[in-house]
Amino acid sequence: MGVDHVSWWCSAEGKVWNWEWSPYLGAWLLTIMLVGLLIAGFRRDRDFPLRRKVAAFAGVALLLVATDWPMAAMGAGYLLSVQMARQVLVVLIVLPLLLYGCPPVVGRWLQAGARRRAFVRVVSTPLFCIIGANVILLTINTPMVSDRMIGSPLGSFALDLFWIVAGFLLWFPVQPPAPLTPRLVGPLAMVYLIVQSIAPLPTAWWMTWGDYPLFSTFELAPRVFEGFGPLDDQHLGAAVMQVVGGLVIWSQIAVRFLHWMYQRQALENAGIPAFEADVDPGTDDDAPVADATPSTSVS
Repeated sequence: MGVDHVSWWCSAEGKVWNWEWSPYLGAWLLTIMLVGLLIAGFRRDRDFPLRRKVAAFAGVALLLVATDWPMAAMGAGYLLSVQMARQVLVVLIVLPLLLYGCPPVVGRWLQAGARRRAFVRVVSTPLFCIIGANVILLTINTPMVSDRMIGSPLGSFALDLFWIVAGFLLWFPVQPPAPLTPRLVGPLAMVYLIVQSIAPLPTAWWMTWGDYPLFSTFELAPRVFEGFGPLDDQHLGAAVMQVVGGLVIWSQIAVRFLHWMYQRQALENAGIPAFEADVDPGTDDDAPVADATPSTSVS
């Protein structure tokens, strides 16, 4: 398999689809930069848990999958279902992995000054994050905005950045970088994630029940698979957003619930009142709170 052409970012080009590799230079440069930053950060905290390091590099690898050929090319210009898969991958999988595995130097930097601590307080406020993340996703998933953005590499790059920002806001209250601890822990974190799983349903609903294709880019794009029309693609895209995205969030909820119940039972067996078991089920127990309170401990 040869190289068809090299672009700096994905966009809708209107060409007949082929399976010749067409790498996106911007995606590879971003990957190299992130890997370099992670390596430099981990060198400053050599005792940082291996599982978190693995999570960070896995997040970078999946980000490359979402922003390079063939997934990015197919999603930006041919199939709405693949575009929704890219959104689920970046917002619901890549961002929590990156936040979980982020080097502690980043968390310490966020605690270093009053303005940074104020920023942390804002971006860990649940209501702000629910509104902010879902306004971004709702806006960029409207046909008027999406069709225009994916028509050029710069617009498509901006759309991908909006996905990253939305994912950051969605996960920060429950999974901030070490040594910060989530603003929401235990049952409150689970309730927050349940709300976040419900918020995208209106968008998926009108995509599911639309009688005609809503996105002109995907309606007019050359077909990738014979017999798989734009309306079928739109319905599948809604299912990816609603079902697959929901399963990702609910798997997080399930793991947090089981971890919380295990901790609760262990504390009760030790004679500690049950209400003291409401510690964060998603991060290490010895990390400080993600608010204005400085701390130097590293999970």
